[in-house]
Amino acid sequence: MLTIKISLIISAVLALTGAVQWTAEKISKTRKGNLLEVVTEAGEFERERIAAEERLRIQEEKEQARRTFGLDVMITHGAAFGGLSATCQDGRARKGQVPLDQIMMYGRQSNGKDYTYYIEDQGISICATDDPDTLLVRSEDQPFEIREAGLGRDQGQGGRSAVIKKDVLYYIILESHHEISIKATGKC
Repeated sequence: MLTIKISLIISAVLALTGAVQWTAEKISKTRKGNLLEVVTEAGEFERERIAAEERLRIQEEKEQARRTFGLDVMITHGAAFGGLSATCQDGRARKGQVPLDQIMMYGRQSNGKDYTYYIEDQGISICATDDPDTLLVRSEDQPFEIREAGLGRDQGQGGRSAVIKKDVLYYIILESHHEISIKATGKC
């Protein structure tokens, strides 16, 4: 009789262990299925977000292409200076945007020798706006810091875009920590 009781107890323990294992496997499969669904949904959400950003970028580029520059731009970098005219060489009004690295800088060394260069690899563009008394400075890649003349180096505003106003001198701190000045003036 004792062996029968022991056998029943062992059978009950084994049955209970089997039920617990079966339940644990079922819960594990359900969790894995839920995790797969969550990962799939997150991937779809990310694809939708990227597609929406791309549509917005294309729309902004179309709007930017129709905007006309209302101001000329003067830039200084150290002892060098450069400029961007609101009028193209053929007499048409400039539209859209001009990357900073397409503006030639001119300078003169202390020995009197002239030199030219481009401020490269900054990803910064000067863009026309709908307001003829402002321009937009925008970076696609890295944020930059901009401040008005008269403010201390630590009082600038960081970001990927900034509006510059007519006849106000601004300083832009580039990614390389060099500083350029930029001023939008009336058309020459």
